[in-house]
Amino acid sequence: MKRQIKYVVIGIAAMLITNSIVMAQNQEQLKTQTQEQLKTQTQEQLKTQTQEQLKTQTQEQLRVQEQRQAMVQEFKSTLTEEQKAILQNQEMTREQKRQALQECYTAEQKAMMQQNKQIREQNREMIRNSMSEAQKEQIRNNGREESKETQKENMAGNGGNGGSRRGQ
Repeated sequence: MKRQIKYVVIGIAAMLITNSIVMAQNQEQLKTQTQEQLKTQTQEQLKTQTQEQLKTQTQEQLRVQEQRQAMVQEFKSTLTEEQKAILQNQEMTREQKRQALQECYTAEQKAMMQQNKQIREQNREMIRNSMSEAQKEQIRNNGREESKETQKENMAGNGGNGGSRRGQ
């Protein structure tokens, strides 16, 4: 009888240990699934947020963007071979390129630049006045992220020169 009780107790202990192991494995699987679900949800939220940003742009803002792109293309079509060579020169800094280009602009290009400057200032004010609070907050956040990236680039030793050359 003592032996039977001993075997029953050992059997119960073995079942408890087995159940504990199975429960631990199930918890680990649930944890992994939950992490994967959170990752997927975060990715979906980012996609949705990007789509919402596009939807929140007013027709006026879209018109301004299209107008700006058209002006850039029009200006690029007036560039001489010498000016194109300056833009493609990888040895020059952005500031050196700007200076060299200003020295060789034609009268037509100078007029286009002046007109572009005036239109940009008008559009900037118009967009600033038409932005929703969500858009303003997004711009503030983007500026913070860009300044962090610039700081990282500067700390990496390139002095901000040539790290991420936008528009070139």
